[in-house]
Amino acid sequence: MTIRLRAAMPHEAGSLGDLVRQAGLGTDGIREGIENYLVVENDEGDTIGTVGLERVGQDGLLRSFVIKKEYSNEQLFLRLIQRILLYCKEKGVETLYLLTKAVHLFEPLSFQPVAEKGTPSHIENTAHYKKTAEKDVVLLYCTLNDK
Repeated sequence: MTIRLRAAMPHEAGSLGDLVRQAGLGTDGIREGIENYLVVENDEGDTIGTVGLERVGQDGLLRSFVIKKEYSNEQLFLRLIQRILLYCKEKGVETLYLLTKAVHLFEPLSFQPVAEKGTPSHIENTAHYKKTAEKDVVLLYCTLNDK
C-alpha cells in the first residue's frame, strides 16, 4: 500500500478532529494549529490518519498521532514515523517529544523516556502536556539534529 503524507488544509480541521476524537484523543488546538498537521492518505486518497506537530521553540511535540484501525500495522507505523521524523527535521525541530502509553513502539526508533522530574519546562507548560500527562503516559524524546 502506498501512503502519502501531506500538509493539512484549513478546511480539514473538522474532519481531522473527528478522526482524532474517534481514537479517544483530545482535539484541542487542531483548528488553531492546522498548518502544523499532516494528513495520511491511502492509494485512493482517503484520509486514514493524521499527526500534528506543536512547535515549542526549537523543539516539537507530536500531537494526535492516529491511524485508522483497519489500516494500522507495524509496517505502516514504521513508514509513517520515519516520514514524520524527516518532516520534523526539515522544519528545524531539534528535539521531538511525544506523550504515549505505547513506549514499546517508539523506543526502537531512538525515542527515550525523559528522566523523572526531567521534563523541560517549555514542554511541561504546553496545554497538551498539562492535559495529557497522567499516570500511565510517558514522555519520550528523540534528538533530531544528529540523525
